[in-house]
Amino acid sequence: MKTPEIELIDYLINEGYSDIAESIRPYRKSAVKICTKEGETPIGTSKFGGFPDLPPEIPYPTMSGYTCKRRETTERYEKSAMQLVAQINLADIAEADAENKLPHTGILYFFWSGEIMPIHESNKWVKSVADNPENSAYHKVIWYNGDLSQLKRTPPPVPYYTKYFEEAFEEKAVKFEKTADYRSLGDVLDCDQFDRLCEIAPDYDIDCLYYKRNKLFGYPTGGNVPYVDEKKHLLFQYNYYVGCLWNIFWLISDDDLKNRNFDNAFFDCDLD
Repeated sequence: MKTPEIELIDYLINEGYSDIAESIRPYRKSAVKICTKEGETPIGTSKFGGFPDLPPEIPYPTMSGYTCKRRETTERYEKSAMQLVAQINLADIAEADAENKLPHTGILYFFWSGEIMPIHESNKWVKSVADNPENSAYHKVIWYNGDLSQLKRTPPPVPYYTKYFEEAFEEKAVKFEKTADYRSLGDVLDCDQFDRLCEIAPDYDIDCLYYKRNKLFGYPTGGNVPYVDEKKHLLFQYNYYVGCLWNIFWLISDDDLKNRNFDNAFFDCDLD
């Protein structure tokens, strides 16, 4: 089913159902679609993958070398470079980010090593010892709000994390579009409310009013997704389909978002 162009809440108000529109408004979040497009990726432009465009004062993010002991097997991983997942020129999202959730100047970078848990954590099966615990983070979010003329395309200083990667993620130019996400309304409305809404708005797929692919904000989508509310936001969702891993997410607290503390963003994933 193709979602109509007019958003559900606006449709309900136009049809005289303002009470119902207001009852579902708490389950709606604005979001920004990120879609790939044809074209080059000059320095400083928004893109997925490839090498980042960094200023001299920001070193390429790396992860400490470490030893992984799993039962009787010991594996050694040397210091490695993180992958650039996305580089977003924040001026590009100004129109799509209607609520001004993000700054509209500078570059926002998302880096990921490929790991899905901190390498300094241990459990029954794995004991990890990092060479440099202060550099054991396995992901990084950076906001650079300086002189963009100083940016240079920067290859990694060491190989990528050889446990998973041999080369950079494919580089793709991107564009942005304003959209809206709704929680699965079947989960939050009682049966009578849900049935009535389906009756009133038959052209809408009431239980699937969300964007499933790459986006900023909105609701995380997938099989096993993190919970968000008014105090914790989805910052970025990236579709990454490898094995049992379906999506990766960065989340951020409301306070950190308002205070532009992007280095406090935390990582999660949709893993079967």
